[in-house]
Amino acid sequence: MSKIDLHMHSNYSDDADLPVSELIARCIENGITTLAVTDHNSATSALESVTYRSNSLNVLTGIEIDCTFEGRNFHLLGYGFTPSDDFDLIHRNFSAVQSALVPQKIESLRKLGFYLDEDVLQKLSGGRMPQEEQMGEAILDDERNDGHPLLLPYREGGARGDMPLINFYWDFFGPGKVCYVPVSFAPMTEMVEAITSNGGIPVVAHLGANIKESYEEVLTAMFAIGIKGVEAFSSYHSPELANRLYDFAVSKNAFVTCGSDFHGRNKPKIEVGQCNYTPLQQATIERFLRAAQA
Repeated sequence: MSKIDLHMHSNYSDDADLPVSELIARCIENGITTLAVTDHNSATSALESVTYRSNSLNVLTGIEIDCTFEGRNFHLLGYGFTPSDDFDLIHRNFSAVQSALVPQKIESLRKLGFYLDEDVLQKLSGGRMPQEEQMGEAILDDERNDGHPLLLPYREGGARGDMPLINFYWDFFGPGKVCYVPVSFAPMTEMVEAITSNGGIPVVAHLGANIKESYEEVLTAMFAIGIKGVEAFSSYHSPELANRLYDFAVSKNAFVTCGSDFHGRNKPKIEVGQCNYTPLQQATIERFLRAAQA
């Protein structure tokens, strides 16, 4: 069975580390035959990634956009679009919002008694926008924070030590957590329009990472504004949730996609191709692929 992964990140995403060339080489090594690089709020990798298309490798253009719908933040995937100035504007606007939040996030961590060296943080960021995972890395590596009780779960052998950086992000900056900074992004309706007006298909990403209930109700409202598909198979979804989302999407004649959400060192337990669909479900995913390539 051929392998498909339609959600992964290159170093055009501030929280990922592999260049497009290395990311695609990794996919080939893992037997992936169809893929999309979906960088955060950036279509910069789209034109580069499609140069790797061949008779044995199918590459779709892709992007993952932060947006707000009915007062909650979600991630919207776009596929098969033609890159344009619309996506450059999305990236500029998102970067401006994030840049304004960085000082607030650093201050919230310091209020917990963490030492955070901003020079170290800039080095870890490599000149890109500092991310919460990099803030966590700077804090965990700083000897002045040794023994801080809030960090013990993220140390080797700790309960959250399997993926300490992304777990640090979710535990401190996730909605409702102690360092959470409320923020609204561009309306999902506008981002749906940006994708579709450039010939693409909008798909909601890893819904289980954003909400914990009312999946069918939320999806019905999203379908009403132009969302065309659901990323049912994700490293964030249990088999039970994946099948629930799959069945609902099929019942509504919506598209179904799959994606690992590979980032690299920030999510070391997540590998490209980690999507976990059955051969029957793959046939449904291939229906989406045909539409995205039309």
